[in-house]
Amino acid sequence: MAWREGAVDAANQGHDVVLSPAPILYLDSLQSNRSDEPPGRISNGDAIVPLARLYAYEPEPAGLALDKAKHVLGAQINAFSEYLVTPEQLQHATFPRLSALAERTWSPKSARNFDDFVARLEPQMGRYARAGIAAADSAFAVDFAIPGTRGDALRRGKVPVTLATQTGYGTIRYTLDGKAPTARSKAYATPLSLKPGTTVRAAAFTSDGRPTAEPRLFETSRVALLRRSSSELVACPDGAIGLRVPLTSEATGNTPVFNVNIFDTCTMYPAAPLDVARSFTVDVARLPRHYGLAHDEKALRRHYAVTTYGELVVRTGGCTGKIAATFPLPNPATSPNRMSFRGTLPEGKGDADICLLFTASMESPFYAVESMQLSEKK
Repeated sequence: MAWREGAVDAANQGHDVVLSPAPILYLDSLQSNRSDEPPGRISNGDAIVPLARLYAYEPEPAGLALDKAKHVLGAQINAFSEYLVTPEQLQHATFPRLSALAERTWSPKSARNFDDFVARLEPQMGRYARAGIAAADSAFAVDFAIPGTRGDALRRGKVPVTLATQTGYGTIRYTLDGKAPTARSKAYATPLSLKPGTTVRAAAFTSDGRPTAEPRLFETSRVALLRRSSSELVACPDGAIGLRVPLTSEATGNTPVFNVNIFDTCTMYPAAPLDVARSFTVDVARLPRHYGLAHDEKALRRHYAVTTYGELVVRTGGCTGKIAATFPLPNPATSPNRMSFRGTLPEGKGDADICLLFTASMESPFYAVESMQLSEKK
């Protein structure tokens, strides 16, 4: 059973092998960067496994001698569920990925075609729903993106927005009037240019008018453009966002989730418009540290704390920039596990990263940023 390496060597030596590589065949790998994905593994994008990437998996690895291919018995997809806390989350992680791997491993190379697979998968999604299976619609859902920076959009007073799906299947249709999109809504063709405050709702539709996924929305108000959720923060230099975890280890429902680096409690708000924003609110969550790191403990990055329980340090201009604020953290034993901190920002020019660093002990519960909201000058 090869989940990291060794499959080729083993097969070439005459041993039967089953391929099960991470992250492609690990179901706890996230399927998109969207904030509506459940808990799982993520590593600066490498562990994002959209459906097309899984379908492209080649079960006959390079370097395998032709006469040894018979020793590759097949591939196994793994449902590691330490982060998946509800049946719906497990089903979301499993389906339709299971269909993709089945076709990939059971079909001859000449019959494998992702576009054809997607066309047959779309009606299969309806069968999943009728069977009560909460299959992920991530591959069909609309993603929104702003070309350039949000600061540029705020300064111009126009928000460019692009719409796309992972598969490209169906016709994307959208509304700007607050109503849910239908098969008669305007078809998306070119990037939108919107006045701040407009909310875009969009979904892709089949040729006979059926939606391929639940509609998604994107807000372009100035307040929304100045907010970054946990999913929209990025790792500090030399760091990596590794996990997406629930609020508590005892969670039994779809509680809030947080993108975290358990080795370094440091994240960044990218390209903050410091000439537009003047103050901030940081919503923080304290999460349980229940990880057995073993030999990986040496990777922990410890930061010097001044006060008893550590601090939240806010820097503008990246993690070596000017300190904008420092907030002592409360006693974990007597304080709630969610809290907020407010402060002001020094006036700046253009866009710059804001670094958010927690100096709490790495042996204690650790902290994550739930969101950072910037506010404009009044």
